[in-house]
Amino acid sequence: MNGAIGFSTAKEFREGNAVIAAKDGNGKILWSWHIWLTDQPQEQVYYNNAGTLMDRNLGATSATPGDIGALGLLYQWGRKDPFIGSAMIGDESLAESTIKWPSPANSSIGTLEYTISHPTTFVSYFNDDEEVVLWTISSETKSVYDPCPAGWRIPDGGVWTKATGSHGRSFSYDTTNEGVNFSGIFGSDDVIWYPAAGIISAPGEKLMLVGGYGNYWSSSMKSERWAYHFHYFSLDKEFEPEDSTHCGYANSVRCAKEN
Repeated sequence: MNGAIGFSTAKEFREGNAVIAAKDGNGKILWSWHIWLTDQPQEQVYYNNAGTLMDRNLGATSATPGDIGALGLLYQWGRKDPFIGSAMIGDESLAESTIKWPSPANSSIGTLEYTISHPTTFVSYFNDDEEVVLWTISSETKSVYDPCPAGWRIPDGGVWTKATGSHGRSFSYDTTNEGVNFSGIFGSDDVIWYPAAGIISAPGEKLMLVGGYGNYWSSSMKSERWAYHFHYFSLDKEFEPEDSTHCGYANSVRCAKEN
């Protein structure tokens, strides 16, 4: 009404995630918004003035080790709308959803315009170069495609390296809770929990490596269609704070506070 779109939650508040969309008269989606209902995320200050990050993944309803609600959602690089992850902390069974998710789209129709009008469709690869401008580094104005809530943004690629002061460091993987507590490595909080939420592969479009991989996007591009991310694998001896992968994969997001 009058250029505004409103929505309401149920009288009994329930934590969770939703996507709402505005459509034209023909039913085409013009824009969509991710609605994230959770308790107030806490700020965690990282070492070496690396920045302040959330205590949880984007889309998570918990920051507690071993809690399924801590897994959060998964994002293709440059896209503002999420994809669902696992229903279990160490298994690739998909979480419940109220919609039937469409089949993945191939690269022949993977344009920016297409992803806006099809927010729940996984696109294997973009067939143009628009993805390189969808998320922006902190020296630039926050992009409208940045999925983080107001006051937060996708972190730059160097945040984890700056916090640790190195490009690789040993870590202890929690096999019970399927993740890593980076307390004393990233910052001084008692718990800085990074669950191994896994990834959605491209072009396989399959949820995989839940309980094995912790992959976290940055806003920094390495090269055309490749972006930096923080990465650890449960069987490795060291984590990699500035690894990179193809933008077609869907990874976790850990939002950083805007300056």
